[in-house]
Amino acid sequence: MADMLNTLGLAYRAKKVVLGEEVLNRIDKVKLMFIASDISEKSRERYEKKCHYYRIDHIDEFSGEQLSAALGKNNVKVIGVLDKGFKDALLKKQK
Repeated sequence: MADMLNTLGLAYRAKKVVLGEEVLNRIDKVKLMFIASDISEKSRERYEKKCHYYRIDHIDEFSGEQLSAALGKNNVKVIGVLDKGFKDALLKKQK
């Protein structure tokens, strides 16, 4: 799982991710979504509905603290990956 977070950090440095509300603003470009496991139920439901509607894969096995550490930012709860190559690499590392 640490390998997946490292790849996520690489995608962030390559500017291939969006964070927080920006995920919803650019939902048509998002290929994969990370939702923090400790996000509020209302927010979780909101993002999961968007994932279902737009047929976006999502991963919710990391805490907000883990996601924040991977990106070197504070208080990250939702991440949208914009690049198909990074999406494929991240899903491959999940297995």
